[in-house]
Amino acid sequence: MSGGDTPATDPTPADGLPLIDTGKGARKSKPSWCLAPSPLRLLTLVFVLLIGGVLGLYFQGPALRAVFDWTRLDPGAGARQPIALPVDRVPSSERVAAMATGDVVALGRLQPGGGIVSVALPQGAGDARIDRIMVTVGDIVAKGDVLAVLDSLALYESALTSAESTLAIRRAALAQAKVQVEATEAELDAQIGGAEVTLAAAERELARVRSLFERGTTTQAVLEDAERAADIARADLGLLQASLMRYRPGPDGQQVDIALATADLAAAESAARQARRDLDRAHVLAPQAGTIIDVAARAGERPPADGLLRMGDTARMEAELEVFQTMVPRVAVGQAVSLVSGVLGDAPLTGTVARIGTLVGRQSVTADDPAANTDARVLLVTVALDEASSARAAVYVNLEVVARIAVAAPAEGAAE
Repeated sequence: MSGGDTPATDPTPADGLPLIDTGKGARKSKPSWCLAPSPLRLLTLVFVLLIGGVLGLYFQGPALRAVFDWTRLDPGAGARQPIALPVDRVPSSERVAAMATGDVVALGRLQPGGGIVSVALPQGAGDARIDRIMVTVGDIVAKGDVLAVLDSLALYESALTSAESTLAIRRAALAQAKVQVEATEAELDAQIGGAEVTLAAAERELARVRSLFERGTTTQAVLEDAERAADIARADLGLLQASLMRYRPGPDGQQVDIALATADLAAAESAARQARRDLDRAHVLAPQAGTIIDVAARAGERPPADGLLRMGDTARMEAELEVFQTMVPRVAVGQAVSLVSGVLGDAPLTGTVARIGTLVGRQSVTADDPAANTDARVLLVTVALDEASSARAAVYVNLEVVARIAVAAPAEGAAE
């Protein structure tokens, strides 16, 4: 090694043994971005992420909407107090219109005017089963029409036949009693007439014999025979007259035999009426006019406890809306309402607010997502559809719809 050269590092130690290179030689310097982050940088990063999340939720860009579509979550569904309907449940046109005008948007369902009527079995039907169903879904029926026949019909028909036979017998007995009374009365009248003639003759004979006895031309025995004959004739007449009184009308205006037959007939008529009412227990009758919406059982089955059929007046359809309790003060009777659904096409249904409920309840029309809010507090608002919309909605009972209630803008003076 020359004197001007820099001495080289000798890899051999003083003991003469070579060393293995472990790579732990001189450390190289790291870039600036690998240095430990400062607290200010962490706060800045958290702030940027927070602002980005809020802006993303507010504007709901395509990427965020894709995330919600993929996860099937409803924005705001996890909140205790809902702030709006799920975005994907409300058509974009309705959202834009509601935001521009301040209208109230609510979910609801279509139903017949007056609601759906569940037709149960008649009272006293017992454990009867269905023998025949007389209607099908979509049939229009009038009040009192037979909807179904139960298997107890034969039993009630037999009881009615027996009651009607008894009724016929009682009617014949009354007619017979009237004829007998008339005949007996005529016969007694004739007998009384004959008894009166006999009595008159006996009294004349008694008068003649008494006159002869007084003149001494007849005996006491003859006089006593004449008196006895007159007494017998008088007694016979009294007996006939008493018998006739039995066939005369009494204080109530009726002869006793006829009154008895009339009472028997009334009892038979009452039994027949009861048998006819019992016969109705084997028939399920329509409680009102309307359309058959659903049949819940078939022939041979026992009707379910919640009703055999469901029907309603689909000629005048309504919509039952669930309006959040905070929005109800903005709703008034008579406000115009439009209802949309993917099933109904582009043309919305129209109607007006008819009734506003007073009982606050839980929301029942919600999204199918298990994360959807089901604890919202709502009031029921009933919307009466116009004639054209009612005809369209008649085939979609219980269809879920989105309604927009047109809220009148406050006057400028009131706003000031």
